[in-house]
Amino acid sequence: MSDLWQAARECAEAWDLTLEAPLKDSYSLVIPAGDVVLKVNAVWHFEAEFEADALDLWAGRGAVRLIARDDERRALLLERCRPGTRLEDSGADEIEIVAGLLPRLSLAQEDPHPFRRLADEAERWTREVPERHPPGRLLDAALDVFRSVDPDARHLVNQDLHGGNVLAAEREPWLVIDPKPLVGEREIDGVGLLRNADDPRPWVDALAKLGYDRERLWSWGFAHALAWEDAAQAERIYETFSSGA
Repeated sequence: MSDLWQAARECAEAWDLTLEAPLKDSYSLVIPAGDVVLKVNAVWHFEAEFEADALDLWAGRGAVRLIARDDERRALLLERCRPGTRLEDSGADEIEIVAGLLPRLSLAQEDPHPFRRLADEAERWTREVPERHPPGRLLDAALDVFRSVDPDARHLVNQDLHGGNVLAAEREPWLVIDPKPLVGEREIDGVGLLRNADDPRPWVDALAKLGYDRERLWSWGFAHALAWEDAAQAERIYETFSSGA
């Protein structure tokens, strides 16, 4: 964390920021500074490596606006969402709001692009996930999903979209923050929503109405949760899917 603070101090001087008290975050140093927020990502948090590229591509349309970036320090200067209430804490209809945001965020990408490919991540998960999880039908099913990845899919997708990463704002009512982008199958947009849901079925129904493939939503839901070390939720999603829901 001391390295992150050093980078934050250097960015604050370069961008003429007066830093406030940091926000609680397990993976990054996030510090409000007036109408902006300084975010410095840890080096080991590689899923966030292309966060700035995704925000730059979205250009504030449904997502927090990127104001400046320092790639050497893994630092981003972002617009500040006020009041900043998390969607999951707001009492608002999460499904309705996310369903309105998603069509604006899922953009087709042509080569070359800066993002990691889902196909490459799936190949890595095929090797690494069996080293971390015991043999069984859940692991076998997840490996089948990884191996069936569509290598030609070119959608910009967000591995970590959920109600904790959508904030109430003034410029737009709700803005997405903290994306973990990949390029691949559209259904990866749903993995964070399913992973964080008490009941994933309403999310699958809503995304299917937007044109997402129902079976791939379920499949990537449990497989990605297992890859991201949430075995309990992976099991829950898998069992719901297997029950024919």
